[in-house]
Amino acid sequence: MYNRRLKIFAFLCVLFTVVCIVRLGYIQLYSYSAWQSQLEKIRTGASKVLPALRGKILDRNGKVLAADEARFALCIDYKYTRLADERFWQVQILRNIGEMDAETVGEKIRAKYAEDFNSLNQIIFRCAQFRNQTFEQVKTQINEQINDPIWQLRLYLAWKRKCPREKFETAVPDERNRLVLASQVDIAEMHQSQELFQLDDDDEVLAAQLKFLDTPGVEIQPMAERVYPYQNLASQLIGWVRPAGPADNDNFIEEESGDLAGDWSERYMNGDVTGVSGVEYVCESFLRGRRGRIVYNIDNEVVRKTETVYGGDVKLTIDIDLQGKIENWLDNKNLNPQFGQPAAIAVIDVNSTDILAYVSLPDFDLNRARYDYSKLLADKNKPTLDRVINKHYPPGSSAKPIILAAGLAEQRITPGEVISCPSAPPPKGWPRCWIERTYGYGHDEPWAYEGGNKARNAIRGSCNIYFSRLATRIPPQNLQGWLYNFGFGRTALLITDKNILNADPSIAVRSFSQTAGIISSNTISDDDVSLYDRPPIDPAERRFFGIGQGNLRATALQVANAFAALAREGVFKRARIIETDPVDYGQKLDLGTDTIATIFDGMRAVVSEQGGTGYNQFANSGFDEKGIKVFGKTGSTEKPYNAWFAGFAKNSEGKTIAFAVLIEGGQHGGSDAGPIARDLIGFCYELGYLK
Repeated sequence: MYNRRLKIFAFLCVLFTVVCIVRLGYIQLYSYSAWQSQLEKIRTGASKVLPALRGKILDRNGKVLAADEARFALCIDYKYTRLADERFWQVQILRNIGEMDAETVGEKIRAKYAEDFNSLNQIIFRCAQFRNQTFEQVKTQINEQINDPIWQLRLYLAWKRKCPREKFETAVPDERNRLVLASQVDIAEMHQSQELFQLDDDDEVLAAQLKFLDTPGVEIQPMAERVYPYQNLASQLIGWVRPAGPADNDNFIEEESGDLAGDWSERYMNGDVTGVSGVEYVCESFLRGRRGRIVYNIDNEVVRKTETVYGGDVKLTIDIDLQGKIENWLDNKNLNPQFGQPAAIAVIDVNSTDILAYVSLPDFDLNRARYDYSKLLADKNKPTLDRVINKHYPPGSSAKPIILAAGLAEQRITPGEVISCPSAPPPKGWPRCWIERTYGYGHDEPWAYEGGNKARNAIRGSCNIYFSRLATRIPPQNLQGWLYNFGFGRTALLITDKNILNADPSIAVRSFSQTAGIISSNTISDDDVSLYDRPPIDPAERRFFGIGQGNLRATALQVANAFAALAREGVFKRARIIETDPVDYGQKLDLGTDTIATIFDGMRAVVSEQGGTGYNQFANSGFDEKGIKVFGKTGSTEKPYNAWFAGFAKNSEGKTIAFAVLIEGGQHGGSDAGPIARDLIGFCYELGYLK
């Protein structure tokens, strides 16, 4: 009996020994085993992050509008910086307070971290010497730039794990308990060096290397900085980036557990940036790329490597040289009669639908936006506002060719029919013609316009009487429908298709913020809804819609799109700003050749005949000698005062550009907006778009 038990015991010992040997061999041979994974998790400090490079933003000719540039930064290991944070010490005491009294706990903890704390003080002292700052200034900088963002992220993740459906403060009222919960969250930033300050040039990099050569926990690391070479040009379109915060990781956090979900490389980390506005925001998932990572085992051998995926480049349709010429013109007080006034300008290649220039003034320096954001928000002129697509205005007389197109197409009037504009004020409640108000006579005078106040002459002289009367002949729903078909009352910019950019299908589609404008009465809604979901036009308000006022509102790009549709002889297409977006197939408006000919005749007369509202600006332009025909329409509004000049220009080979110029505060479309319209056509000729 005894021998039998002894044999069984010996057998179990041998079996246990064999199992241990096999298990140890498995761990050694297979680095991806569950045990090895646990070792990797324990040894998170033995991993190295490979930074991703954000993609570039380019203009149509490949010129760089935004790019990451290499720089160097002085970085400190969080193992040391955390010791400058009172929250760290508070948590250590709270964790151990049950074992002994607070004073004893404090002494024990200070003794535990004494060596690292002395190293931190040495780091701060050397940084203060290097930057000619005080010890306290460097300590404050460490807390603000490193410790605060990491704690904010840990608190955020703790909230997502504990109580994502209510406020953290409500679910966990005691701040100390919230800190303890946050201290249980482990994030990658805690095991990496964090940037303290940027090194501006090679000399400073060398000086830092010498200064901190034997300082533990300090590294000089290469970093990336977002740079905008053209500074202010197209600033609202391009957009800018800011440091990413905890909320930017919502797509990568499981709501119930609070743990990071999916590919860790997609998560924003401390020091990362994210797009705030414009293309930087819309194309964020495509531009930002994915960081790489190298993981080591306990023997410092590489067990896993994730390659960096660099961000993709986004190519825009704008020509930054054309953009620069226009913005420089507007910034020249000797050329611009409305120097300093806010403006919005859109220039479109009619054949391709490409937006060639996208101007919104005032602008701002994209390289300074992160640092000057509060100042920009406080500026009464709102430089961050995109006036091209995100602010609407009464279109004024620039809408009259559209009203004429609707009236002629519906046979509410013929090209030769005269609508009387007498040398007397109109009945009460009707728009007054500008010529009668200014000079005391109307368009009926036989010497004013040959052939009387007919369609082409009404365009040429911008007669309010003609167009207010014509608008009342068009049924309200029909008038609204024509405005909608010409692009009013709906977004003007082609929405970016994420599939074109090969973006992650799990990421929500982002689009440019746009106002749809207003084509209804008694409403301030400018949401992008279908025509049939819009409130109607009050029949009595048609007279004001006929002259582009009343409750009618449009953006600069909507007006440019409408004139591009006229230039295509009645085919409407939305413009595009990203080169990889598909071209809008368009909608044929069925205007008829006679209608198009009449409108073209009137718009041509605006700039080429005596009495045309834009004649004084274009009389000596020299465009005819270059084979360029200009078709224009002036516009002006009151309350608010704005000046418009819109139209298109084409050469003998069919190259055509459409444009809209809006000057806030301008009072005369011809004299205030006309000069820039004339010169931007010249810029387009110089750059080959009309050659």
